[in-house]
Amino acid sequence: MEELYDKIQCRNEQLNELFNLFGDIDEPSPCSLFLSGSLGTGKSLCLDAVLRHLGYKYVTVDCIECYSPKIMFEYILTGFENEDIEVKCDSMLEFLNCLSRLENSHRSYDPIVIVFDRAERLRSMDHNIMDALLRLRELCNLNICTVFITHLIYENFYFKMGVREPIKLYFPNYNKDELFKIIFLHQNQYIRHLLENYQVDDVIRTELQKPELFANFLNAFLSVFYRPCRDLIELQHMAQVNFVKYCEPIIKKEIPAQDLSKLWRHISPILKTSLELLYLRTSNSKPSTQSPGKENAVQPYSYNLENTLKEELTSTKTFAQSFELPYYAKYLLIAAYLASYNPPKEDKRLFMKNHGKQRKRLQQVKAKAKISEKLNTQLGPKVFTLDRLLAIFYAILEEKIGLTSNLLAQIATLVELKLISGGKEIDLDTAKYKCIVGYDFISAVAETVGFNVKKYLYDFI
Repeated sequence: MEELYDKIQCRNEQLNELFNLFGDIDEPSPCSLFLSGSLGTGKSLCLDAVLRHLGYKYVTVDCIECYSPKIMFEYILTGFENEDIEVKCDSMLEFLNCLSRLENSHRSYDPIVIVFDRAERLRSMDHNIMDALLRLRELCNLNICTVFITHLIYENFYFKMGVREPIKLYFPNYNKDELFKIIFLHQNQYIRHLLENYQVDDVIRTELQKPELFANFLNAFLSVFYRPCRDLIELQHMAQVNFVKYCEPIIKKEIPAQDLSKLWRHISPILKTSLELLYLRTSNSKPSTQSPGKENAVQPYSYNLENTLKEELTSTKTFAQSFELPYYAKYLLIAAYLASYNPPKEDKRLFMKNHGKQRKRLQQVKAKAKISEKLNTQLGPKVFTLDRLLAIFYAILEEKIGLTSNLLAQIATLVELKLISGGKEIDLDTAKYKCIVGYDFISAVAETVGFNVKKYLYDFI
């Protein structure tokens, strides 16, 4: 336990509560748990650490990626299967039958945990889904526990009939001292990021590595950011960005590291300006190639097909990189392109880790041998739903973020810029979109965030 306390700071009470609830491996687990709290309060981190420490068998389901019951059931069953086989499950009844068969592979009293992260998305599925998941132990002969993680309170979940209420555990927001303590533990990471961008001599390096300098920066940073933002993940990102700006005058030897008043006057207006960029993750990426006009000014003009294609590709790349899109907006645009040019039935194999073994059928082999005129990327974009767009977005994004209004507003921005077509109003039930940019454009955008689009396109598998 002491090791977990050191690894996960300021969550001792919640860790103890989870340990008491799950108990030992030979004791029955609770039927269901409901973990609630704001974004970035350590809910998933604490639960994952406890289950790993106890050695329990568990599967974590992201309810945004698994946006339909069929995908969710197959993902859970694939995670529990020992063999790499393809699983088919279309209904709750089939899901319960498959779970009951797990009894033959291991002892029925061995604890099994199913974690539903971002569980608020379950409200948009069939009403009986949540009811059945809360009573999963009654419906199958297993020592199984379902855990729901969400930023909403339990009263926001509506049920037509009475259900078994889960055990509720609340994760409060970190206070200012706790945020300081958690971010301060990552000082070496911030220093390493700073030294990757600047070359400094040994004397300045020693000054930058002093804990007092980073502590003074954090005090200044939290004095500005603590009131408008309590999200630990976003605060860590903004602190990393602004720490580089805080240390710039020290590296340039304009302000000594010990002069706190001058450093505060330097960083104060920068911090207030950075408040406008919360959750946007704007990038200052610049085009890596010269503009076509400058390249052609040196060489005499000669018209042929090869030169024309090169000019079009270069101009498309420069035009795409000239869009100052926020970081997440670029990933949303990439996800929209993948949703438009990939068959929906291939999403599980392309974007999920536990997708099972793919059996090659004769018709699939023939389909892969199709001529280039029939490639999905050349047939034009297909319409996709908002649920599918968000599922692909969270699957390709390396970091874990919450579904906020700022994120949904960026979809409307992409529609406004004519990069994707669809309604400007975000309707989770009826909204449908289509990506209207080409492969060259999306490749240039993906290059600015270091993403390989070809790896996730069905045509290139």
